[in-house]
This record gives sequence, structure tokens and C-alpha cells, in this order.
Amino acid sequence: MQLGRLLEHLTYECDQESLKKQISGICYHSGKVKEGSLFVCIRGLRSDGHDYIREALAGGAAAVMIEKSSLVVKNGDGILYTGQGKLCVSQMRAAGVSVVVAVDTRRALAAVSAAFYDYPARKLKMIGITGTKGKTTTAFLTAGILREAGYRTGVIGTIWTDNGRETRMASHTTPEAPEVQRDLAEMVNNGCTCCVMEVSSQGIKMRRVDGIRFDIGVFLNIEPDHIGKGEHASFSEYLYCKSRLLQRCETGIVNLDDPNTERILKGHTCVVEGFSRRGSGEALYRADIRSEHESFYMVRGKLCSRFQIRREPEGSVGAESFPVQMQLPGSFNIYNALAAASVAFHFRVSRWQIARALRRQMVPGRCENVSVSKDYVILIDYAHNEMSLKNLLVTLREFHPQRLIVLFGCGGNRSGLRRSRMGETAGRLADITILTSDNPRWEDPERILDDIETGIRGTGGRYVRIADRREAVRYAVSLAGEGDIIVLAGKGHEGYQEINGVKYPVSERELIADALSV
Repeated sequence: MQLGRLLEHLTYECDQESLKKQISGICYHSGKVKEGSLFVCIRGLRSDGHDYIREALAGGAAAVMIEKSSLVVKNGDGILYTGQGKLCVSQMRAAGVSVVVAVDTRRALAAVSAAFYDYPARKLKMIGITGTKGKTTTAFLTAGILREAGYRTGVIGTIWTDNGRETRMASHTTPEAPEVQRDLAEMVNNGCTCCVMEVSSQGIKMRRVDGIRFDIGVFLNIEPDHIGKGEHASFSEYLYCKSRLLQRCETGIVNLDDPNTERILKGHTCVVEGFSRRGSGEALYRADIRSEHESFYMVRGKLCSRFQIRREPEGSVGAESFPVQMQLPGSFNIYNALAAASVAFHFRVSRWQIARALRRQMVPGRCENVSVSKDYVILIDYAHNEMSLKNLLVTLREFHPQRLIVLFGCGGNRSGLRRSRMGETAGRLADITILTSDNPRWEDPERILDDIETGIRGTGGRYVRIADRREAVRYAVSLAGEGDIIVLAGKGHEGYQEINGVKYPVSERELIADALSV
């Protein structure tokens, strides 16, 4: 595609002759540049793309996009002072390299990526889902319902990207703009008509979804999280980023039970619909919480939920109610299912199709039942912060286990306060807590456990420290007795453990199988 066509919706500076140059691809990582690429320099958390222009040119980049604030103009020539020395715009142009100057290269990256792939989001029904917890589960449930009704549906999310023909494991909840647009284009080519996408606050902040207009945006919940160095400066910023989804969608479906919903709706530009489990009078979609309709039960080593979904249009004309049963336990999964059903009603999906899909759907690493015994339950869950761990353990208490045993750790290079709060939560809500290693990254696992122990020590809860996760899982399984629920928290679907920058292949299922073989 000609460079000029890629830039058609941007304000930029570039010589006219360069606009005719053919571009073969969009890159922001110098190591992935190919002959004819446009290399877009973006500032990351640890590095600046402007420092890698020479590598990009050596890799065959035909054009470079730089940020105006990085340029110093001397004697009419733009100069870049990079980590590898001085670069002059005139010299690059003399060498045949097209140089584009943009005000915001992150915003520009999204725009040129959408243009390069011919705006694939416009050819799909786009459903964006945001929230502190539940994005992945709600995305899986929504896609499952739409597929049950015959819609070919792609998914972009935390676990993987499903382009309608194959799946690729994910590295980010919301990928960078070129990957997002590539994935959407593949969905279009593979015959998909819908895309369900997890939209993280970081994805919004980093402009990864700029240029995408969502048909439906879903807000699930929000609590303080992802606040700190490299993430969000404050809860207010975190909340603002989440709220921006409702400024880029046609219809917003929001959880009316969340205490921050009013703040999330501030500045919204969409038609708003609400869902509620507590019976909010403004809710179009409700979960019937009367005891005869809602129950949580354990059967043959599995946890199940039963409840009623009610759709109640204004004036109660055309109201309908129907029962739902799921293999996903607990109150928060009722919210996730209700959000998914709320989306499905916009696609004229029947209640029977919704109920059938919800009954069948499982989500890898999200309250995932591991069937090893009829006497006790083993679950794998991704809960890795205070909010998600608390909700998980409160939910599991509703099943009245003989004992609730939780095994978890915390990631390295993260907040110590976050760790101690998770320890306090486990100490209060579990009968036995096993502290172990998660992804220590560059930290000493024992130091991480010290932080967790600071929180759990004051609760009086029973706990043990076993830094080696394999040994910790063996110990947890050895404790299992009739009626117990054992939950391995924090890793979920992840198939690795990151230690000193190396991701070693290992999965929770593998560790459970190993423990049972001893």
C-alpha cells in the first residue's frame, strides 16, 4: 500500500515524493522489520523506539515514523538524539528513507495499522468487554453463545486469539494496534461476522484500540488494581481509561450493581443498557436472586450454579425469564453470564440457545474444575489480585466445603502492599493457605512470600510456606479429604513459570497430575 494512503486520516509532515512509496508492513519492533516496512517509533515502558532506528533501517525499513517532540530543529534540519548517537532527517531522506513526523506516534500507529489492513473492524460486529475481573470469562461465554446461534465469531483476549480458523496464545490482554488489526483482518478473511474482544485499561491508555468503533461495549466492574509504576498513576486514571470504552461504542451494557458505574458513565456517548443481580429498577437484564431460582451445589467433584435470567424491556412488554445452569460457580460468574446474555439479546439469540451455550461453556483457568475425584473438588483459577481472590474465596464458601484450601503466590516486580493484602484475604477466608511461588520474575521468591506473610500473620489463619510450586501442589493434594475444595490460584491458563527472565514450561494441570502420581 502507498504510504500516502496509510496516512490519509493523520496530521503529519512528510515530503510529497515519499508518499508514493510502497509499504509492505507496519512494525514497531526493530527486530521484526522486513524489507519495505514502515517502522513506527513508540516509547515503551523500558525502551524508546527512536533508539532503534538504525537497526530498523538495517532490517530493510523503507520508511520511519518519528514523534515530533523527539526532534530538535537546527539550521532547518530535524535532528534526533538517540541512545546510539545523532540522526539527521535530511541524511535519512538522502539515503532513500521516507521520514514521517507525527504528533503522537502511538495514535498514528493505530491509524496506519487500521488503514493497512483496510479497516477490518468496520466489517465485523465488534463487542468490547472491560472490567477489573471477569473479562476473559465473559468473552468466552459471549462467543460461546453467538457460536451456538450460528454466528462465526472471533476472540481477542488474555488466553488466546481465535481468528475463526486457528488460535494463537496471547502475550497481552489487548495486543498492540498492528496485531489487533491483523487479527481482525484474518477474522474477516476466515468468514467471521463478529469479534468479541477483551479491552484492557492499558490497551485503551496505550491507544491500541484507537480507530475501532465498537457496536457494543460492556462494563463489568472496577476496583483499585493495576496502579503503580508502568501501569496507572492513580485509581482515577484507571477508572478514566475504563470509561473511554463507553465513548467509542454504539451501545453500552453496564453493571448497575457496581458502585463506580455512575463515574464510568461520565462523558459516555452511547445508548446505555443495564444489568443487575440485585434487582436494580433500571436494569433491562436481571438475574432472579430468589432462593428457589438461584443455588450453588457440588456434585461428583464439580461445582455448579443454577439461576434465572430475566429480560424486562421498558413497560415489561415482551418480558421473558428462563433458567440457566453453568459449570462455572458463584455469584461473580452469574454477573459474567448475565453480561454475555445481555449482548446475545442484541443478536436475536433465543433463550434456549443462551441456556444451552452457558451450560456447555468452560473457560481455561477460570474456576476450572479438574475432575480427579468424586469426593473433593480441585479448581484452577487465575485470581492474582486482592479483589479476584476475595471474590473467588467468598464464592467457594457458598458451597459449604468441609475445608477450603487455597494455594497461591504473587508475581515478582509488583507492589508489596498488594501481596500483603492478598495474604490477609486468604487468611480470613480460607481454612488452610499454602504460600508458594507464582512468577517471581527477577525477585527472590522467599522475599515475595515474606510480603504475603506480613498480611496473613495477623489474621490467625492457618498457613504454610512452600516456595517450590510443584512441592506446594503435592502438599495441597495430600491434604484433600471428603467435601474439601482445593483451589490453585494465580496461574490459571498460563503454561509457564517466569524466573529470572526465563519462562519455564509448566502448567497447573501437569502439577496436579504429578501430585496424584506420587
